[in-house]
Amino acid sequence: MRTSGSAHAGMMQWLWQRVTSIYMAGFVVYVIVHLSLSPVRDHAAWTAWFTLGYVRLAWAMFILSLLVHAWIGMRSIYLDYLHPLWLRFSVSLLTALGLLTLSLWAARILLA
Repeated sequence: MRTSGSAHAGMMQWLWQRVTSIYMAGFVVYVIVHLSLSPVRDHAAWTAWFTLGYVRLAWAMFILSLLVHAWIGMRSIYLDYLHPLWLRFSVSLLTALGLLTLSLWAARILLA
């Protein structure tokens, strides 16, 4: 008797989901602690904090993690629950375009 798939199918997606969620959780804790200990009072203080290289890199990694996490999660939902191929393709394409738009918007903010 042959099986239709591998026991490891989806393992990389599962791992990416966990890695991105751990990074996002840690980053949110960092931002909450940082803003609690030294609140940002005005736009100049926010800009000064955001122009630090490591802060901008951490935000970029957060946004990238969020996009990867969202794509893998939504793709899994679509594969499980959208059975007609045309519907799955259409919804996946719209999701990909939406996430691409969000990534371009975030890149514009990070590079400004």
